[in-house]
Formats: sequence, C-alpha cells, structure tokens
Amino acid sequence: MYDRLILISFLFANALFCQAQLSKSKIDSIEKIIGREMSGQHIPGLSIAISIDTVIVWENGYGFADLENFVPVTTSTKFRSASIGKPMTATAIMQLNEKGLLDLNDQVQKYYDFPLKKWPITIQQLLMHQSGIRTYRDSEVVNTRHYNNISDALIIFKDDSLIFKPGANYSYTSFNYNLLGCVLEKAAKMEYMTYMINHVFKPAKMNNTVFDDCNSVITNRARGYRYDSTSNEIINARLHDPSDRVPAGGFLTTANDLVSFSISVYSGRIIREKSFMQMIENPKLSNGSFTSYGLGWGCYEPNDKFYGYTEIFHGGQTPGVSNMLTIFISPAKKISIAIMTNREGMNRRGDICEEIAKVVLDIKEELK
Repeated sequence: MYDRLILISFLFANALFCQAQLSKSKIDSIEKIIGREMSGQHIPGLSIAISIDTVIVWENGYGFADLENFVPVTTSTKFRSASIGKPMTATAIMQLNEKGLLDLNDQVQKYYDFPLKKWPITIQQLLMHQSGIRTYRDSEVVNTRHYNNISDALIIFKDDSLIFKPGANYSYTSFNYNLLGCVLEKAAKMEYMTYMINHVFKPAKMNNTVFDDCNSVITNRARGYRYDSTSNEIINARLHDPSDRVPAGGFLTTANDLVSFSISVYSGRIIREKSFMQMIENPKLSNGSFTSYGLGWGCYEPNDKFYGYTEIFHGGQTPGVSNMLTIFISPAKKISIAIMTNREGMNRRGDICEEIAKVVLDIKEELK
C-alpha cells in the first residue's frame, strides 16, 4: 500500500512540475534517488530544491504532507526546520558583528544576564558548540511545555554547571543557540523573531519561513511522522512544542527558502563574503584538533574536498522531520541542495545530497 502511494505521488508531482533548468536526464536520475530513499526509508513526504550559483534550477515535492487526508507535498509545503535554523541564527549574529553591535570574543554576560560559571563563555564559543554547556537529557528531547519567549526557555539549563572548560572540547547542543538568541535580542534591542524576519528572512527572500507555533493555523504545514520498525508502519510523530528551542531551529520553512537562504549567505546579500568565509572555516580546539563545526555550519578539514568542492552543511532532526541543507563551493560554481522530509529518523541525508550533487555536476559514477 505504501509503495503504491509513493508511485501515485510521483505521477502527481510530475504532472504539476512545469519549470526546470536541469536536463530531463538529470531530473530522472535525481528522481531515481528520491524514489529509492522514500521507499527504502518509509518517507511519507519529501521536498527538494537545488540552486546553481544564484539561480534555483529545480524544485519539486513528492509523497504526502498529510497521509490521513491525502494532501500531497508541493514546493509550498512547510516542514519544521529543526537545527537548520542554527546557521540562520549564526548569520544574524554575524550581521551584528559586522555592524559593531557585538564582538564574537565578548563574554555572554556583556549582553545577557546569564549565570556566571566556573569559566567565562564567549559568543564565538556558543556558535562553535565549544561552550561546555550540556546537551539534552532524555526527558528534554521532546517538549510539551509552551514557552512565551526565548529567555523563559533558558530555565531548562541555565543553572547547570559546564561539562568542560570552554574551548577545550566540542559538544553539540541546541542550548548554545537558545542563549545566542537572547544575546541577539539584547545586542539588537529587538525581539528575536522580529530581527530574523526583517534582517534575515525578508532580504533572503524566504517568504515561507515562519515561527513554528503549535497553536496557530499555518497554511501548508506538513504533518510529522515516524517509522515503527516493530509494526512496520508509519505512525504519527510525538507531540512536540519547539518553543523550547526557537533560535536553534523553531521555524517552519520550505526547501525553496532553504536554498534561497544559501544563495543569500554565499552571494553577499545578507552578510559580507569575509563573514561567510569565517563561518565555514573548520576551527581547532585548544589541543589543535579539528571539530568539524564552524560558526553555525558543519564543515570538513581544509584538504577534505568533494571533487574539488568545499562542502558545508547542516542537518535537522526533531520529532516529525529529517532535513539536510548542503552547499558545495568552488571558485567557479556554487551548488546548494535542500532536502526536507516529514519522517523523523531518516538516515544518510548527507550521502543523498552528495549523490544528487554528482548528478548535477555530471560526475559519472554508478548510482547505488
């Protein structure tokens, strides 16, 4: 039954699709990858967008945004951003840095009344997940409490001790970005979402990106699902209110908007080229080892190239979604690929983007 629904959705998607700047043979190859992954990973719905340099060359939707009501995924379907919101918040911080409204080496307490710890924490250490702030406990991964503002959500972790001296280690946690959102509000003298809308979303032409408010009726919002391996069935995702992690990724967005964001950051539209290059540099810890996470972007070691391209990325996993945004950068060309799905726990997201990038770049390797 599920495979038949996927086939129907592919036919529907192809009937709707009317514009592309990729060849039909490339689109066919990409759709082969998408179909394989949707069937093999039990993905109800998927949206994809691809840009080359500053042009979105192809986008489409497959499967269902709502299985119960047979609502298809389209290019306007909004999925939870999950942690792909982190490079958006990081970009806003870099804008404030460019304007002289904050300095990345400043301590957090210069801008926000965060409890003092055994060691000082800088804004840059928050961006790089080197602050020593702990990550989620098991009971905190899924949140059902609604927080009215981003500072209220700090209660979850603000009084806890650091797990290491800042700069000495790397530990990925959304709590770093929750605190960055509070720093942003004080430095910009503006509410977090107001700043993001006016200084990131609108200038980046992210016209479908909004706060993921569980209480609001939001047009084109996708339902979220998970796969139950015991029953071999797709079931509804757990109830989750993302108001506990808004600056870390509490948005609804589209694949098109994610690619538009990519174009805006690497083309100099919303931050300077110097700032973007600073963001995607793979930093070192105090012991000299690389961490593979820059200022809001995942990255590889300097000599680790994808067929001559520098590859930067950010994934997003939260109840109801699995997403990936990947940018491939060379002196001659920049390619961005966004994949959004409404199934949590999807695997190989980065590998799929790389496989699709090979198709776009005419790298002749046999598809798996």
